[in-house]
Amino acid sequence: MTGTGNAAERSKRYFQFETTSYNFSVNLSSGLANAFALRVLNLDILDIGILTSTRIFTYALSQLPGVFFASYIKRNRKLLWSIGGALNRIGLSMSILSVLLPYPYNFEYLLGLTTLTQFAGGIAGIAAGDLLGDLVSLEEAAGFWARINKLNYVAIASSMLTGTLVFLTIRNLLEAYTVVYLVSLAAAVFSTAMLLSIRDPGHRNNGNGIAPSPNNSRSKNSRVPSISDNASKYLALQLLFSFSVNIPAPFWDYLVLNVLGGNEVVILFKNMAGLMVKFFTIDFWKKRLSLRGSRRTMSLGMATTSLVPVAYITVPNSWMTVLAEAYSGFAWSSLDLTGALYTFYITPSEERPVFISLLNLSSNLIASVASFTGSVIAGLTGLVYAPFMISSVLRAISSGVAYRFAPEVVNNNSNKLG
Repeated sequence: MTGTGNAAERSKRYFQFETTSYNFSVNLSSGLANAFALRVLNLDILDIGILTSTRIFTYALSQLPGVFFASYIKRNRKLLWSIGGALNRIGLSMSILSVLLPYPYNFEYLLGLTTLTQFAGGIAGIAAGDLLGDLVSLEEAAGFWARINKLNYVAIASSMLTGTLVFLTIRNLLEAYTVVYLVSLAAAVFSTAMLLSIRDPGHRNNGNGIAPSPNNSRSKNSRVPSISDNASKYLALQLLFSFSVNIPAPFWDYLVLNVLGGNEVVILFKNMAGLMVKFFTIDFWKKRLSLRGSRRTMSLGMATTSLVPVAYITVPNSWMTVLAEAYSGFAWSSLDLTGALYTFYITPSEERPVFISLLNLSSNLIASVASFTGSVIAGLTGLVYAPFMISSVLRAISSGVAYRFAPEVVNNNSNKLG
């Protein structure tokens, strides 16, 4: 038992290095993807919309194997995480090669690379989520994931700071983006090495203490496992919220660059500010989670995010989006924390791959539809602000639905969440 426990603790430490370097690499390579396409490759807003929708849609499709081949993924989850994760993080760093191609081949290259990296990352995400749900028990979940989120916030903020320093130091856009993507590649290689060091802890039979509903337990002969009523309720809620959030998805960077007159430094600086606020406020949400439970905490977080689109469309200049993003960081840190709990622990272990797949598949399909819908609304009205206002209203509605219907994951009477 001691040897097994030590192996699990080592894997958790490796995971901390893996997830922080992964987030550093991916956010450095993809955080400025739209700005890179607009400013260096001179792609237009339609091309950006297609790339955004493809990114979401491909990730959604990658979840289908988790629904139909859940047992295969469960048996091979570490291998799939390793291969898919490596392709995802290293592949994203290869976006810079598109500068070697003329239009439309550079657009087609990015489209193909997006498809490959998102599909690989989606498969890796299912396998990783199932493994981590067994590696980290429910009793330690709130503290562990709060710590992981804080580390990731620092890693992402560091990637943004790195990008900011590069763009302030190197005035030539192509040279600056080349340096950014090379640094991203180095971090991706290190992250892959850490990923390979993580060991599969084996499976928990009791689903981290959450027993499956006797009326919804899957039949042993069922080819596609069912999920519990609580998981179904959370899934439906996430569809509504995902649609609400992603209506203005193609326009955040567009608003900063093309409407408010900002540049890459503004985008990086505002994102960094939001992450730092997340770092310092997640403990506030962790305490609220322990006192009020997951349902109320998630509902309040959704309500708080409803003001983010309003903040963006009321700022007078690009630099004021830094304050808007700081507020966004405070709001979203609550959902980062509750999201991990619901994703990994709302179902018993044997249902987890299917649930994660269904959650990611449906929410990303909805996000793709929402992104396209937002583009259509902006095109028909001629107002880029219209999708932001609709998103704000729908987020508030999602909060009310969550407060009324969302299931509870955390036992409020337990003192093990601190």
